Amino acid sequence: MIATADLGRAGERRAAWFYRLRGYRIAGRNVRLSAGEIDLVARRGRTIAIVEVKTRQSLAAGQGYEAVDRKKRERLVSLATEYTARERNVQVRYDVLSLFWNGRRFIVSHYPDAFRPVSDERQPWKWRA
Repeated sequence: MIATADLGRAGERRAAWFYRLRGYRIAGRNVRLSAGEIDLVARRGRTIAIVEVKTRQSLAAGQGYEAVDRKKRERLVSLATEYTARERNVQVRYDVLSLFWNGRRFIVSHYPDAFRPVSDERQPWKWRA
């Protein structure tokens, strides 16, 4: 068993490597903003991927991607809005990268464009996921 903090750091390093192998530039790791933290920001051309990295070494609590619930998705949307406020002409994509440590290596499950925000009919200025 690996300590939780060490497992999380190793998972985020592996996630950055995963994106770099696919031609992305890592624009930020553990980006802290007023509403919280973005695990990984990867960029390729005009596309910015806001990545939520979930690392597990036991499936007792379920797969990592199952932990990205509606509240977490809405927080990611508000974080992405704050992060991209200075950017022009970019496409934002929300990815979930679920990593499982089996004791020897990471098994990676990638969910590109895992969700898309929509505006609320009653409050069109607010986005929800």
